Parts: sequence; structure tokens; C-alpha cells
Amino acid sequence: MKQRWVRALSGIVLTILMLLTVVLGERPALLERFEYDLYDIRLRHFQTFEKDPRIVIVDIDEDSLREEGRWPWNRSKLALMLNRLFDDYGVAIVGFDMVFSEADQSIDLADLKSWFNRNQHRADLEPLLNDLDSDKLFSQAVKNRPVVLGYLFDRSAKQLKVGSPGTPVVIPDPILDQLPLPEANGVISSLRELNNVSVWNGFFDNPMVDSDGVYRRVPLLQRYQGNYYPSLALSMLLALFDENDVSPIIETDASGKSHALVAVDAAGLMIPVDQYGAVLVPYRGPQGSFPYVSATDVLTGVADPEVLDGAIVLVGTSAAGLLDLRVTPVSSRYSGVEVHANILSGMLDERIQHQPDYTLGVEFIQLMISGVLLSLLIPRFSVGVSTLLTLGWVVILVGFNLYAWQQMLWVIPLGYTLMLVVVLYLFQQTAGYFFETRNRTLLANQFGQYIPPEVVEELSQQGQDVPLQGESREMTVFFSDIRDFTNLSEQLSPQQLTRLMNIYLTGMTKAIHDSRGTVDKYIGDAVMAFWGAPLQDEKHAKHGLDAALKMLEILPGLNKQLAAEGLPEVKVGMGINTGPMNVGNMGSSFRMAYTVLGDSVNLASRLEGLTKFYNCPLLVSGDLVMQAPEYLCRKLDTVQVKGRNEPVDIYQPVCLREQATDRQLELVDLFEKSVADYQSREWDKAEAGFGNYLQLDPDDPVASIYLQRISEFRTAPPDENWRGVFGHSSK
Repeated sequence: MKQRWVRALSGIVLTILMLLTVVLGERPALLERFEYDLYDIRLRHFQTFEKDPRIVIVDIDEDSLREEGRWPWNRSKLALMLNRLFDDYGVAIVGFDMVFSEADQSIDLADLKSWFNRNQHRADLEPLLNDLDSDKLFSQAVKNRPVVLGYLFDRSAKQLKVGSPGTPVVIPDPILDQLPLPEANGVISSLRELNNVSVWNGFFDNPMVDSDGVYRRVPLLQRYQGNYYPSLALSMLLALFDENDVSPIIETDASGKSHALVAVDAAGLMIPVDQYGAVLVPYRGPQGSFPYVSATDVLTGVADPEVLDGAIVLVGTSAAGLLDLRVTPVSSRYSGVEVHANILSGMLDERIQHQPDYTLGVEFIQLMISGVLLSLLIPRFSVGVSTLLTLGWVVILVGFNLYAWQQMLWVIPLGYTLMLVVVLYLFQQTAGYFFETRNRTLLANQFGQYIPPEVVEELSQQGQDVPLQGESREMTVFFSDIRDFTNLSEQLSPQQLTRLMNIYLTGMTKAIHDSRGTVDKYIGDAVMAFWGAPLQDEKHAKHGLDAALKMLEILPGLNKQLAAEGLPEVKVGMGINTGPMNVGNMGSSFRMAYTVLGDSVNLASRLEGLTKFYNCPLLVSGDLVMQAPEYLCRKLDTVQVKGRNEPVDIYQPVCLREQATDRQLELVDLFEKSVADYQSREWDKAEAGFGNYLQLDPDDPVASIYLQRISEFRTAPPDENWRGVFGHSSK
């Protein structure tokens, strides 16, 4: 019991240490990586694998570069693309996952040839340059259309400031200014000429790439010069609904001192974000979860109009040479433009996984429950059962986590809890093995020579200390002795006597061990044993009687072995009693022994001595007979032994009741009726009964003893207080 609580308390201490790292936010990097992996597994498991036809990616792919020339293209091509998308294909909005921060100095040769064909009579350059100004053409294509231009924030020490990020969507706010949103110190945006005609702009950089380089979350807002600007996906959502600003949703705790950004209200859609204003990218599946249209097909007018009609268009690139490939949970080479498409799709569907601020509390509770539960349960059960309990608890944790993910869109951290479960399981099993090994060693030292190995095994598995300080129990105790041992020992040399005792005691001890008994001691030729300790035994009386009868059964075989070695045969007397007795370590400060003491023990010793008087090898008490009803026993006498005032019924075991023959049953019944007549002073009836018994069993010595007593009582009758008790004055 003490060891169990030591293991439980140690497990709780481990749990507290892990809880502290969660509360303090000091999780090891290895466990953070494990949490990332679990997040990726859940994300991949719940992918929809269905394309979203609302969002179309116009892709500057390898075919486009081959047909239209290397990137960057002359912006007159982009102007033509916009005109075709809106005028020919009827798209809803267009967003560019790219920045146009420098003026386009290139001239498209096809445009130049076309101009000269139209203006052969003109030779001045000014009209030529105006007509071929690609930035002007592009800005005209953007003007008065729902077009979102991209830009990126700079965090380098250079603090680059190229252009302006456009119009902020959230003005400075005292509370929002205190929150840990990502903050930039520079910007690289499109040309002023383009910004002047563009209503919507959005950043496409990601300052929140996880430590393993994977794109899992992207901020919707970034702070720059005190204002808050939207991401490309958020700006496209605003452009789609013709909105210009968003409303941050900030929660305040009961004290009014702590604030947390929990969501962004954009065009009436509530978009959950974390404290950094970021969303977890709701990847629909691997790359290709949205329709792709090659940019060259749009320029040449051969794109499928059904795909583009009314679509939300993102212009980006999947060409490897343009370096817009990202590492994501669903692929190690994922087009950056499709990341924005996934975010926009998730916002439109209101399908954004999120970690509310209270998920930390949920994780804390599941850690605490896991730690306390496993610390208390594992030490109580075997390895097999505790393994099943641990696996069952893991199934419950994972099941709840997946339910929260799918039904409530909660991302509850799971890695730290699973790690705690594994650590506790391994710790508890290791500690259990250590304690079990230690217990077995101690038990083997204490009882290994006296009780069978399987009982030592049970003692080590019962999970509690063996009481050695002494206690009172109802047990069965056994004594045996070799008849006329003094004469035998005088006839043998020391070596022969040692050999005789080794053969005899080995056989007797094996019988005791086979019946789950404990050998108390060897006293010369005597053997003392008991049942019911150190391990509780509800059938101690039966097991003690089993052992005694087994000894009598194997004794002829032992005698044959002795005779074969030229040693004399032995005869034994045995006494067994059941009753309350004290058991535990007893002795002095110099030497201790695990033994039994008490009146019940003394009675067993007296019964062993009475076997000489009744000339039978085994005598048991009436208390034992009552607790071993499986055996047929005949009542021999009611006696008063030396040192004991109360009389006791003594019996001679015959056999198991289920194996008794009709003759044995008849003999026992006849003998016990005769004893009853004797104790009732019915001398004639008793004498006739014992006489009839001797005719059936002439060799029985006890019937002859009774006939002699009857003869004496006829001459000198007992006094009036006599109740059939025979007093024995010797041990």
C-alpha cells in the first residue's frame, strides 16, 4: 500500500512539473514539433478533397512563360489580362499575389509593331511613349474595378519604405495597440500610380511561419505606423462585399485589465483569430483544390468561360523558377497563391479552425485529469490491465479532440497531454518493476525457504506490504513427529541420520508447499507448518488437511527409498488444529522468526502427541472438521489435554466424502454412535457397538481402548459430573 502511494505521488509530481511548463509557456522545442505533427495529421485526415469552384487561380505557369516570355511581363499584358477577365469572362474580383513596386521600363515588341502600323505618318516619340506606357495601361485597367493589389511588409534593419500600403482597415485603437499583433517597420508596395487607382490592397508576406518552416497560420492584420492593414485574402473578402474596414472583436477578463483579440468582423462574417491576429490556414486538400487556368489561355481568349464566369480570381504563379512555393502541412511544394485561396474559401464558408483563449484551460484540465487519473490507477493494477486503461484513456482524449476539431472547429493541443500519458505510463511501469523486484527479493529472503514460490509470486503481486509486526488471524497449524526417533538416531551414524532427515523432510516439505502451506520450522525430527499466512487463505483448513493426507500417502514411497539406501523406515504422528492465533515476526533483537503463537497452536501440538495414545498417524480438532466439510472424519473422543481447561473433540480423517465407500460410511456411523452411547453412560449399548465394529475392522486400536474403559467403568463408575471427557495428563 505504501509503495502504491509513493508511485501515485511521484506521478502527480511529474504532472505538476509538466503543468508548470504549460502555464509558464516554456514548452521544449521537441514537444512543440510533436504538437505541429499532430496538427498536420488532423488537418490531413479531415481534408475535403473537393474543389471550390468559386475561387479560380489564374496561373503564371510553365506554359505561360514559354508562350508569353520570361517573367516579369510587360504590364500591358497584365492590363490585357484584366480587361479579358472582367469584360470577356465576367469575373467578380481579381487579386494579385505579387507586388508592382518598380516602374515597367520594357516595351512589348508586338505593341510597338502594332503602333507603327497604325501611325505610319507620325515620327515623334512623345505620342509613342504615352501610348506604350504599360504602367499607365495597367492602372487604367485597374481603375474602377474590384482589383486587389498585393504588397509586403519589411522587418529588416534597413526599414525599406517603397510606396504606401494603402488605406488601413482599422484605425489606431488604445487596446488593440497593446496586443501582440505583428508589427512592421517598412513596406514594399505597388507604384503610386497604381495605388492611386486601387481601392483595395493586401499584404502577402507571412511573419508567422512556424519554427519548422511550415505555413500553418497567416496573420489577417499587421500593424504599421500605428495603423492596421489587411492580408491579401482579407482585402479580397472586403472587395467582394465592397467594404473598406473591419471590426476587431476584443474580449476583456473580469478584472478589466487583460484583453485578447478573438475574432475579426469583416463584411458581417466573424473570422476567429488567435491573440496575434492570425488564422490557421484551412487547407481543403493538396495543391489543386481550386480550378487553375493558365494565364496564357486568358490572354489568348481560349480559357473556359464557364470556369471564370462570376469567379473570384487570384493571379499567382506555380512555376518553380519564380520561387513562390511553400512548405505546408499537406505538401512540401505548395503554390503560395493557393494558400491565400484556402484562407478566402474558409472565411466565406466560416470554416476556420481556431484556438480560443480558453483552449489553454481545456489543455490544463485534460493534463491534470490525465496525470491524477493515471497516477492513481496504474499502480493499482497489473501491467496488462493498466496498459488497457492507458490505451482507453488515450482513445477518450483523441476522440474528444477530434470531436472538438470537427464539430466545434477547436484546435485543442494534444501533444503535451499524450506525452504526459506516455511518460507517466513508462514511469509507473518502471517504478512498479523496481518495487516488484525489490518486494520479491525481500519476500524471498523472508519466506523463500518456508513457502512455495507461487505464493511468493502472489505476495509480490498483491500490491501491499506483508504485515510482519504481528496480528491475530484464524489459521490452521500443523505438527508432525517421527515415532521413536531417539532410538533411530542412536542406531545411525551422523551421515546416515543426516541423509534420512533430508529424504524425509524433503518429501514432507514438498507436500506442505504443494498445498500452499508455510513451513514454520524444523525442530529436530519435528515439522511445524501453518496455513493462512502470510497470504490470506479462505480454505486454510482444507489445505492443511490436504497436506497431512498427502504426507501419509507418500510416506510408503519415502520408506522404500530409505530402505533402498539401507536406512530404517519411519513412522509419524501428526496433529492439526484450526483457530485464532497470533502470527508475525517474533523473537529478540538478535534473531527474529515469522511464526505463530497461541492456545490453538498448543492444541495442535497436543494432538500430535495424542497420536501415540490412540495409535493412529493423524488427529485433527473438531474446529478443523467444521471448516473442512469436504472430508469424512470419524469422531474418536472428547479429551482434556494438559495445559487446557476446555475439552476438545478429536477426529481421525478418513477420506474425501465424494470418494467414501458405503463400507467406510457404515463404519464411521457405527463408531460415532458407539462413542455417543459411551459418553451417555449406556455401557451395554456402547460395548455391543464397539464389539460389532471390531468384527468389521479387527485391527482398529481405538475400539479396543473403549472396551477397556467400559470394563473399568463397570467396576468403578465415573462421578456424576462426568460428561464423557477423557483427561490426558501427558503431552
